[in-house]
Amino acid sequence: MQGEYRGDFTRDTFNPTKHFSRVLMQQGRVLLDEDWNEQVSITLYYLRSVAEDLIGEHGGRGDGFKIDQVTQATGKLDFKIREGYYYVKGWLCKTKEQDYSKQPGYPFPDSIDSELDTTKAYLVYLDVWERHITSLEDDSIREVALGGPDTATRAQLTCQVKVKEISAARANTDFKTDHNAFFAEITEHAKPTSGSLRARAKRGPKDDEPCAISPESRFRGAENQLYRVEIHRSGENGATGQATFKWSRENGSIVFPIRSLGDGKVTLAHLGRDLGSSLQVNDWVEIVDDDLALRGKAGPLRQVESIDPVEMSVTLKNPGTLPAYTEDSPTHPLLRRWDQQGDRLEDGLKLKEGDGEDEENWIALEDGIQIQFPLSPAGEPYTYRSGDYWLIPARTATGDVEWPVERNADGTVKTYPNSSEPIPKAKEAHGIKHFYAPLAKIGGGAAATLTPLRRILNQLWS
Repeated sequence: MQGEYRGDFTRDTFNPTKHFSRVLMQQGRVLLDEDWNEQVSITLYYLRSVAEDLIGEHGGRGDGFKIDQVTQATGKLDFKIREGYYYVKGWLCKTKEQDYSKQPGYPFPDSIDSELDTTKAYLVYLDVWERHITSLEDDSIREVALGGPDTATRAQLTCQVKVKEISAARANTDFKTDHNAFFAEITEHAKPTSGSLRARAKRGPKDDEPCAISPESRFRGAENQLYRVEIHRSGENGATGQATFKWSRENGSIVFPIRSLGDGKVTLAHLGRDLGSSLQVNDWVEIVDDDLALRGKAGPLRQVESIDPVEMSVTLKNPGTLPAYTEDSPTHPLLRRWDQQGDRLEDGLKLKEGDGEDEENWIALEDGIQIQFPLSPAGEPYTYRSGDYWLIPARTATGDVEWPVERNADGTVKTYPNSSEPIPKAKEAHGIKHFYAPLAKIGGGAAATLTPLRRILNQLWS
């Protein structure tokens, strides 16, 4: 899974390096969501791989996503996006005919919407990613005959046409054929997370008794959990614009539909089905909606001050400036619960990098779960992008987390110096995977010279 996917899942077991070709169900066995989800991921992986091998990095037939009629009326850039389809890395993207400025979620924070500079050139490109949709965002998913409960959720392919200024170093690059240069140009503007994460269940102090297990050791939770560590604010470690993170023991799946919000008081559609899926005083919650999701932005974090179970309302501490919502708000606003504790966390938890086995180099979550953002071996600061995340399955049966370990060249487990403890593997962010394709190049100024960059398949294959 490569989208946001804050669902009530067991875990994500798809791993392309294992080369599994199918999932085989057995009679009389328990059915888990992870098996079904892995089968879908395997199928999509092979289908998209075949499409990418045949088509290349990007391409399509007809006028799908063709850029046309560039205007700069009243200081604002606009153009037509033509109806049709286009493939990006094997993903089938479709669009209706629409104006650039009429796309859902517009304006995008990483795209230009103002009048262009006459002395510069600009790149129009397609940004493709998957968004997680539940019955709270699309009520048609819910089967009303069941009387209310939701069942499965959906992955929605999101296609956004964006514009950025082309750097001087690549002003004359042919982005249509040089995809490496194109990708470098895009990632310079919208940098993905380059940092990684390690996770472990805490190891207690060493004991001379070989069979003794410290009560401070390992995962001590009463239930199996899927922890989610997510970047809240983009940035670097220890720099201006400090990166921050938040975490959830339920994969960020505990949400409450907002009926209204004003003056720090939030009226909700419900307060959860039980104590574990409800809210408590001092919980941290994030206010999110469709527009924030489509713009790739985190919502404001606030702490719960009080709860009125009769009115099903929540009062927030130090509300400050918040969006206002009413019963008829079309953007499906939600209150999402996160499980970090403490005061003054309106921007999330400070991201601190470290290395080594010692406790001071690890960040404690709860019940023995610890995480570590490794230092860059080259000394260069890592970047962290809002919305990128890692998943940590924790299991009561083993008292541990399911997390791979580092291995030596001969396959043996790598341990810390002067220790028998294995080194947890530093894993890349599991988060939202974006794919990009060039569509056109625009010369700045009133003339707005347009150079198409789409790859037309019937021309390539004829």
